[in-house]
Parts: sequence; C-alpha cells; structure tokens
Amino acid sequence: MADKETETQAPAQTAEDDEVANLEQEVTEGNWTRPEVEVHEVKVETGEESEDTFWKCRSKLYRWAAGGEWKERGLGEAKLLQHRETKKIRFLLRQEKTLKIVANHYVVATDVYCKLTPNVSSEKIWVWTVMDFAEGELKNEQFALKFGQVEQAKEFKEKFEEAAAINSKLFGIGDSTKEGEKTEEKEAEKSTESKDDETKETEGAAAKTEAAAEVAKDKAESKTENA
Repeated sequence: MADKETETQAPAQTAEDDEVANLEQEVTEGNWTRPEVEVHEVKVETGEESEDTFWKCRSKLYRWAAGGEWKERGLGEAKLLQHRETKKIRFLLRQEKTLKIVANHYVVATDVYCKLTPNVSSEKIWVWTVMDFAEGELKNEQFALKFGQVEQAKEFKEKFEEAAAINSKLFGIGDSTKEGEKTEEKEAEKSTESKDDETKETEGAAAKTEAAAEVAKDKAESKTENA
C-alpha cells in the first residue's frame, strides 16, 4: 500500500516542480529592457533674462488690506532689477515656495508713490505706496517690507532711492519738474516786468501832470503881473 501511495504522489510533485521552473525561467529570461526615452530640457522664461540684479535680499512683504490691517503678501527674495537696454529699474518679489509674483512695479518716486516712510514699530520695516502690476493690472497698493536686520533695511532704502533717481531721469520726471520750475520763473519775471512797466507809466503820467500844473501856475502868475 505504501508503494502505491508513493507512486501516486510522485507525478503531482513533478508537475509542481515543472510549474515553478517555468516561472523562474520567465523571470530570469524575460525581456526586461526598458525602452529609451529622450528627455528634452525645457527652458522656463521668468521675464528676468534681460535684466541684471541691482539689489536683492530675502524679506517678507505685507500689504495694507481693506479691513484696516497688514496682511502677509509673501516671503522670498526681494529684488531691484535693471533692464540691460533701457536701464529702467523695477521692484520684484516672488513667493519662494510657489515662485508666484506678489509685487512687481517700477520704482518711480512722485509726491505720492515710492516715497519710503519708516514703520513706527520697527527699524527693520519700510512702507511705501505704489501702483503695482503683480496681478496683471495696475492696482493702488500700500506695501511694507520687513527685513531680518536693521543693516539690510538701511541698504534697501539706499538702493531703492538710488533706483528712483535713475528712473526719474529715464522717465523724464526730473526734466518735467525742471521745465515746470522754469515756466514758473518765466511767469514770475513777466509779472515783475509788467509791474515795472505799470510803475513807469504811472510815474510818467504823474510827472506830466505835475509839469502841466507848473505851466498853468506860471501862466497864472504872468497874467497877474501884467495886470
């Protein structure tokens, strides 16, 4: 009986062994070569390719919200970028995690815009108002830029005002101001000349009147003597 059971089980074991052997053969002898895929480098343009860095520093930007409070706009490397051809300088800040532009405007100082004022609570913060273009359209914004050190804030002020001076010449703001001053000076000169002419005319008329009075007086005295 034992011999028959052994003979019966033997073929089953052989079949299992053959199946395992076939699987091993598929694994070891299969075609596992991966097809070659060409990966082409894609250059992403940021708009900064034609500009040089005039100044940069990691800082945090805030904007004055409608609710009457400062809200964080983004943390990243703030830059003053100067165009190689036009030489115009703009302020740019990208959120460092998403690279989203959160501030983008030319540094053009006027009586209202791009006039840096210190924050009352910290020497590390500068505040200014500007027409910003970060969202694709001009928008009146009030920004506050916070630095890690006072020295960084001082350097920013120097570079920001230097950029404003450069841009004022390139945008013709300084020239228009000078022209306005010259016009005012000319108008003042004309006004002075006009007043001088009026004074001369008045003095001339008074002199003529006085002379006529003297002549009349002389005639009257002459008649009296003849009489």
